[in-house]
Amino acid sequence: MANTKDYAMREMILDRCFSTGKEYTREQLMAIVNNELAQRDMLPIRSRNTFCQDINEMNGKFSSLYKEDGIVFEDRGRKRYYRYRDGIESIYNRELSSDEIEKLQEVRSLLQGLRGMMEMDWLDQMTARFDQRAMSANHTIASFEDGTAGDAKHFLSLFNAIAKKQVMTIVYQRFGLDSKERIIYPYYLKQYRRRWYLFATIKDHEFITCFSLDRILSVAQNHEDAFIESSVDFNHYFDDIVGVSHPDNEVVEHIVLKGDRWLEYYLRTLPIHPLQQLESLGDEGCRVTLDVMINNELIQELAFYGDHLRVESPKRLRDKMAERARNQVNDYRQMEDFGDNLTDD
Repeated sequence: MANTKDYAMREMILDRCFSTGKEYTREQLMAIVNNELAQRDMLPIRSRNTFCQDINEMNGKFSSLYKEDGIVFEDRGRKRYYRYRDGIESIYNRELSSDEIEKLQEVRSLLQGLRGMMEMDWLDQMTARFDQRAMSANHTIASFEDGTAGDAKHFLSLFNAIAKKQVMTIVYQRFGLDSKERIIYPYYLKQYRRRWYLFATIKDHEFITCFSLDRILSVAQNHEDAFIESSVDFNHYFDDIVGVSHPDNEVVEHIVLKGDRWLEYYLRTLPIHPLQQLESLGDEGCRVTLDVMINNELIQELAFYGDHLRVESPKRLRDKMAERARNQVNDYRQMEDFGDNLTDD
């Protein structure tokens, strides 16, 4: 990829030129690109090599989908003229608006700078998803799970606020309660089970609060308060929990689970927690140990495996799971009794 953070914006400008169906010389294209970059306070391109790299990068995307270049050229005299190949209208799927493409390109350009950091493998998937969504409406290569409907509305604003260390004012509504306005210092975004969560400190509070994005009603930048940094290391913030919630008045406990033999292979490739320990017991199954707090996400995760995974300790977690199972059995029995009564009538 072209080695500059502003490539994504240049690509969009070049695409806008080529989408007119006209042809341009290198000098004309560089002049148009630099004029728009200047309006955005971005650095201009002065090197012919940078221009050629941009064209090659765009053609690489076309080739990955259509097996041929999208940008072609013709030499006439001492000038080379560039245009889109016949039948090509844009490198983007025009179901997206120009503003949407620009916003997505800004996020992608920023995320590209994170390459090489640990635990960033998801970036390749996100980039592939963006390319597929932006470039082709008809050529589906892979299927991705979407987040909740409320995620997209405020994700970009909060993402940029974290990157730029901006104080934000949000209106948040917990389930079943009235909405409240909060002044927050945002630090981190995390996705869990298709929902995005924001981790931030509320003004005049010291502890981290978790906000579900689909319950945020509005977001606005706060220009009156100064941003306050957090001492929390979010690379390790989730080491002692499953999911996203740090429950009040809970401590880390040593949890021992016993699973069926077939579950060993499943839990080895899709662990309950990244720091779990998995021990094979041969024909007797497997044993999983993890040191985490007991929260709702852990209970839901264990319930997912049903009778294939059992809690050996601690007793209070085993009692919680047993009570959950009894309640579910009683619910099914009541449904059966209700159905039998209807049949008897």
